[in-house]
Amino acid sequence: MQEENIRNALHQTLVQLSAEREALEGLTELLKDVIDAELLQEMRCSLENAQDGGEARQPEWISERQRELLKVQNKIAEISESMQLLQTQETYQKYWKAAKSYEHMVETSGLIYNDSVESYNGMLRKMPDRIAAGIFGFHRKKLIEIM
Repeated sequence: MQEENIRNALHQTLVQLSAEREALEGLTELLKDVIDAELLQEMRCSLENAQDGGEARQPEWISERQRELLKVQNKIAEISESMQLLQTQETYQKYWKAAKSYEHMVETSGLIYNDSVESYNGMLRKMPDRIAAGIFGFHRKKLIEIM
């Protein structure tokens, strides 16, 4: 049951991470005509790096994707600070609010995942569960680094 809770929490984290990436992609496309090509390419590269990959089930992978998305979000915030008119656009506001909302949901889902993992790992330290876990191949799980 605890492993199922961990899987569900991880899945939810991945869903929220994907939604955050999509919102940031929308913002990046909105800015494509007002930023230089090199910066646009850098942001698109970070967003591409944040897509699902083969190691998508590993907490380290999730932390790396969060860092990539945070880089894009920070660049967008920096750009929008110098462009007050941009901040008043309804489309910009919609994408920005969505990105921030999904960022918060990723953090919340990560906390739920970590809580489930801590409970699971705690169970593996107790006797007789520790012996049974060793026999059946259950091992400690890693936590997600919360940004």
